[in-house]
Amino acid sequence: MFLLALLVVRGAAALPLLPTAGRRATAAAGLLQATSLPFILTATQIGVATSVLSPVTAAALVAARLLSVLLFPAAALALLRGPRSPNALTPGPLGGPSALGSVQANPAAR
Repeated sequence: MFLLALLVVRGAAALPLLPTAGRRATAAAGLLQATSLPFILTATQIGVATSVLSPVTAAALVAARLLSVLLFPAAALALLRGPRSPNALTPGPLGGPSALGSVQANPAAR
C-alpha cells in the first residue's frame, strides 16, 4: 500500500510531460521520479525521534521505498525499451549479442 501511495504522490509530477513526451515516456519519468530513498529515510528518522511515527510504520515506509528503488527503475527501462522486434539480436551471456542471435537475425548471411 505504501509503495502504491509513493508512486502516485511522487510520480504525479510527470503528468505535465504527457502532451509532449507521450504515455510511455511519461510513465517512465513518473517511475523514475518516484524513486528516492534519502527523503524517506530522513523523514522516518525525524518521525520516530519526535514520536509522530511508530518504528513499525517507519520500517514499512522504508521497506516500500527500498522496493521502489529496486523495481521502479527496471520498470521504467522496460517501458523505454518498448516491445522487442522478432529480428532483434538475442543477448549473449555478458549482455552483448551472441553469435547465435546474429545468425538468426540475418539468415541471408550464411
